[in-house]
Amino acid sequence: MLYHYTSIQALEGILRESPSEKGLCFWASRYDCFGDKEEYKVGIEAIKAILPKIEERLLPDRRVAQSFDWESIKVNKMLPMPYVISLTTRNNNDHMWENYADHGHGVVLALDDETRNISFEGIPHMIMLKACLYKGMISNKELFKEIEDEYYNGAFGLLTGPKKEFAFELLKGYPQVFVNLIAMYLLGYVAPRIKEKKYHPEEEIRIIYPSQRPTPEVQTMLNQLKGTSLFGVKTDDLINMIEDEKMRKRNNGDDVYYKELFLPSQMLTKVYIKDAAQESKAKAILDDRNFESIEVEIIR
Repeated sequence: MLYHYTSIQALEGILRESPSEKGLCFWASRYDCFGDKEEYKVGIEAIKAILPKIEERLLPDRRVAQSFDWESIKVNKMLPMPYVISLTTRNNNDHMWENYADHGHGVVLALDDETRNISFEGIPHMIMLKACLYKGMISNKELFKEIEDEYYNGAFGLLTGPKKEFAFELLKGYPQVFVNLIAMYLLGYVAPRIKEKKYHPEEEIRIIYPSQRPTPEVQTMLNQLKGTSLFGVKTDDLINMIEDEKMRKRNNGDDVYYKELFLPSQMLTKVYIKDAAQESKAKAILDDRNFESIEVEIIR
């Protein structure tokens, strides 16, 4: 079971209608909109420190370590940016109640992930469910092993996927292009998993969805490729995915960019609250969206 901490107001937006394959709508926030602006840098620099050891036997033109320069990455508008939904492994985590559930006045959604077969619309193979890694809470050896495994997962995925012949041709004729794709994989799925030790109380598991931002540069490039496909994905689908970005305002006036990701209503099994005064409000929202069978439990 996985748990999502949020406010009562957000609960109303998450619940669409039950039963439905699109019954739960979560907002995946863009990584550069996070409160901690240095978080992505932490992951990138951790990978950069470890990659030279992983790649020491490779020819210079087949290494990706040189791609992990934070100053270059943060201004490159063509790179994919992770969009993230935060989940955790406990339904009664004081840190999460305080920081993600309206200071204890919000709710926790219990999501049945027994099969981990989470199905999304759009381009589902681009979405992954991954546990965070906390520096200082795991050893350097464990962090090295995790990044090494993911490095080879990225390469293996290319060489065994539906376009493996094309991938082998890239590796043979254009190795730098091939390794840049591995770098993209590490940027998209590994860097956003690595966090500082101070965040360990969150025990976070993330739904990660890397996508280019809908900048003029990206849109111009993709519009020139309309009607074609990249690694078996239709460019028109990529354009729709990238342009399907939404924006909301935080209470402090900051802009937050996000994507909507839908889950089946059947995954919601229970709603927990800590503030008993919110019970009737939570039940009313559930009833209004045809989730009346979902129990609201008060955590003491």
